[in-house]
Amino acid sequence: MEQDKKDGKRIFGTYQEFITDYMRRDFSVALEETLNTELLNHLVRSDGQEDLIFATYSLSKGTNRIFGTLTEMIYPNEGDRKVHGNAEFYPSYLRRAISIASKKKEGLVFLHSHPFPGWQGMSPTDIIAEKRIAPSIYGATGFPLLGMTTGNDGAWSARFWVKNHKRKRRYTRKWCSSVRVVGHGLNISFNDDILKPNFDSEKQLRTISAWGRDTQEDLSRLKIGIVGLGSVGSIVAEILARTGISYFVLIDFDTIEKKNLDRTAGVFEKDVGKSKVDAIAKAIKKSATSPKITIKKSEYSICEEIGFRNALDCDLIFSCVDRPWPRQVLNFLSYAYLIPVIDGGIKIRTNSSNSKLIGADWRSHIIGPGRVCLECMGQYSSEMAKLESEGFLDDPEYIEGSSIKLPSEFHENVFPFSAHLAAMEVLHSLGMIISPSGISNLGEKIYHFVTGTIDTERMKCHNNCFFPSIISKGDTLDLVIVGTHKKAEIARKRH
Repeated sequence: MEQDKKDGKRIFGTYQEFITDYMRRDFSVALEETLNTELLNHLVRSDGQEDLIFATYSLSKGTNRIFGTLTEMIYPNEGDRKVHGNAEFYPSYLRRAISIASKKKEGLVFLHSHPFPGWQGMSPTDIIAEKRIAPSIYGATGFPLLGMTTGNDGAWSARFWVKNHKRKRRYTRKWCSSVRVVGHGLNISFNDDILKPNFDSEKQLRTISAWGRDTQEDLSRLKIGIVGLGSVGSIVAEILARTGISYFVLIDFDTIEKKNLDRTAGVFEKDVGKSKVDAIAKAIKKSATSPKITIKKSEYSICEEIGFRNALDCDLIFSCVDRPWPRQVLNFLSYAYLIPVIDGGIKIRTNSSNSKLIGADWRSHIIGPGRVCLECMGQYSSEMAKLESEGFLDDPEYIEGSSIKLPSEFHENVFPFSAHLAAMEVLHSLGMIISPSGISNLGEKIYHFVTGTIDTERMKCHNNCFFPSIISKGDTLDLVIVGTHKKAEIARKRH
């Protein structure tokens, strides 16, 4: 038991801090698409009866969001449960499930089905069943019971049973605001009691006419992060604000300079010297069409602990960075925490004097489970990420003595090119969310400026790629991928 409590402390700083502070936190759940399909195949029965199953989950912490990522199904053996309209399980099944979760040092999920659609509530019988097993599950694993229910349409609801330390053996049900299924598509079930739709049908009339009111309601509840608020990131923010996104997490440690004015949307000469998060937050509020806008400003690098934890509050992240270390962190995050990342980049070729354009290409892609990762795609290398994390890529003497060319030396951030890339990235995200005509995976798109053509690639990770092995592992992974970012610290001191 003491070891289990230590595991809880490792994830939450202190377990007691998590317990006493849980009321103000956002709770959520995520699961990978193929696992979701397996669960639904088991739970949603052709005979219309309810069924049940246990699974394990990893518990992770953002700045404000606590969320579980499902890791493994624990199928019932013969005689483990009884299906008779409703479904019930026997103690042998619970003991085996607890044993598996304890060995993995993960939490336990109890999942069951209802024969009707939508976000599911709980019957008195459901409440009694989950309350009854919550103490033994917490006592054995050190983590709260996660209960989940699916409707016959595949929609999920979820809740954590958190121990009330003021009242012995009492557990409080904490409903999740959302459950997301991540893979080729991004399907999110929202809890209407916690996350209400936030849109203005008059301001967004034309937008709603493209995909309907229900889709706009879901878009308005998405929590979207933008990492890097330069030319591409600022334009992405402008597009999303006008499209009706209501909740933003902005992550950038840098400052607006004069050299940014020809390539950054929504900023002007009076903004020079301001932090990028402040300037872009102000621009979003001016452009927003939703009635209520929430913006979390994070003046940190994604490679710093605070910036990283802020990103974990998101359902979807736009990567508008060009350095290897941030891309490595975002690559890791997309697989381990099941948060899809939309990434892109621009490359311009000129003559030796930079006086004549020879060629320009840019690409947009989504990374995460079921898709190729950034490293296998060639968008960064582990060696370069390590050099940056150790400060060498910001050391002029080291760069001068090496053959390394930094992305900033290529001068790719030309506003018209960035605007096109930003639009491609947003379209990629909409395809994943809306899945028009059932198509949610568009592949990797490459636009060639000289010929005006777009190529589509469908790459796969190498056989020995590390990232598919960490899907859904979250905070249980004992890996250090963030750290001290001296350039970010210096930038913050300047303003």
